Amino acid sequence: MKRTPDFDEKNIIFTFGAISDVHITCGEDDSEEKFRRALRQLREKAGNGLDAMLFVGDLINSRDGNQLVKFKEIYDSEMQPTVPIVYCLGNWHDLFWGDENQLAAEKFFYDCLGTEHFAFDTDIEAAQRANRHAVIKGQHVIAMTPISISPIRYGDDAKKWLSDILEKITEEEPEKNIFFITHPMIHDTCYGSLLGDEWDTADLTSVLSKYPKVITFGGHLHYPLNDERSIMQKKFTSVGCGSVRYMAIEHGPDGNGYMYERGHLVQCAYRFSQGLLCEVDANQHVRVTRMDFYNNRIIKSPWIIDGGLDSYREDRKDAANAPYFDGSAEISIEKGNDERGQKTYFLCFDAAGDDDMVHHYRITVDAEGDRLINKTLISDFFRHGDPADMAKKCRIDLCDLPEGEIKISVTAVNSWGGESQPLEKIFSV
Repeated sequence: MKRTPDFDEKNIIFTFGAISDVHITCGEDDSEEKFRRALRQLREKAGNGLDAMLFVGDLINSRDGNQLVKFKEIYDSEMQPTVPIVYCLGNWHDLFWGDENQLAAEKFFYDCLGTEHFAFDTDIEAAQRANRHAVIKGQHVIAMTPISISPIRYGDDAKKWLSDILEKITEEEPEKNIFFITHPMIHDTCYGSLLGDEWDTADLTSVLSKYPKVITFGGHLHYPLNDERSIMQKKFTSVGCGSVRYMAIEHGPDGNGYMYERGHLVQCAYRFSQGLLCEVDANQHVRVTRMDFYNNRIIKSPWIIDGGLDSYREDRKDAANAPYFDGSAEISIEKGNDERGQKTYFLCFDAAGDDDMVHHYRITVDAEGDRLINKTLISDFFRHGDPADMAKKCRIDLCDLPEGEIKISVTAVNSWGGESQPLEKIFSV
């Protein structure tokens, strides 16, 4: 087990919030309430006050100027005195990458948010294109907005602009972290970054990989921060930002989907709101606190980034134990009615344990050598900041079952793919 790096809590020199996918509308929904709640909790948690707010795309919901005006009104009312915003722009919702009107849309964000949010920028012309390099309290924050989708690209001029800035910072201040935001996840980094196409991007990897002090923050996917794969260190550090508005999840093993999943959304996906509070100490160590705004709780323990690349690598999966069912774990079926009033069978079983958390369960039903049911059930890990609070009992709808003898098997799977021994039982239906 790797040692958790130290963080000097008495010498915090820079504090910022990093949130994504706010999706402000002007309608009668929860978008305003969730945005206000996130800002208030970040402000309250930041003991030394916030020095900046990083918005990792999808500030608004449907490319509507009135929504951006609403966003600014809410922000200004909650962040007094004004905390500078560093933002990149998201797809579809803020603007459409590659659209002929992209330049005008980028300029509208710049004009609407106000000059006070660009006082720390080193390149105002680039900032008008939603490409930012801000130096706040001596700390470097860079933001980039793509210019095309599927695949996601940034353009040769923008990549040279980024490369020049990274090289200059590294030469002049090699000890400094470089905080980098862009809406899509950097391909093959942290949780969710293998969807490809219009969801993640490899267009910046060759540039970023030269600079191990880079810490990237990605959004777009709405994936829950409870999963430890949401931070990953390879040639640089990558962190997911979750989502303020609603949650999404990968589309199940092999793309088959999870039970209670609708597309990439789980049921009750709007009972969710997450983001990050980041603090930098005098040694350039970074403490990343995962925040559950919906439940006003902290998620697990903070991540501490100490400038190296050894604390949160992929080999964490080698040290993770497989899930397990206690010897007393029970499994049963019971008759009942589903939500439509139709007769059905429910499978009930005791939840498995894990040294972190169970991500999902694989459930099979066999009869006379034939596989009748092969389903995957997502656990409730994303609802709880502390895995100890996860449900102790699981109950799922199996629909109708044939008469006769059946064998039911339940296997628990953790985030790293570790599998339990199956919990099995034979039933007579």
